[in-house]
Amino acid sequence: MQHVLYRSAKADPGRRFHALGDKIHRRDVLRRAWAMVRANNGAPGIDRTTLTQVEEYGIDRLLGELYQVLVDEHLQGIVRRPRPVR
Repeated sequence: MQHVLYRSAKADPGRRFHALGDKIHRRDVLRRAWAMVRANNGAPGIDRTTLTQVEEYGIDRLLGELYQVLVDEHLQGIVRRPRPVR
């Protein structure tokens, strides 16, 4: 999917992508994102949760909960604005 979006954007630089939110909560996208974070030894975020803590909690459990939150917000039309990062 990422490659298709990349090719579409390169082919038409003026193209706007309006409906990416429905792709974010796909389970395969969440799983791939976790794999990329793990491979990169991702640093703790604002909640200070480490990769070890995530693995102890359960990756499938965390991704399942995240999936449900994202789907619920998508269905309710909730739009979150990113918070500032460090």
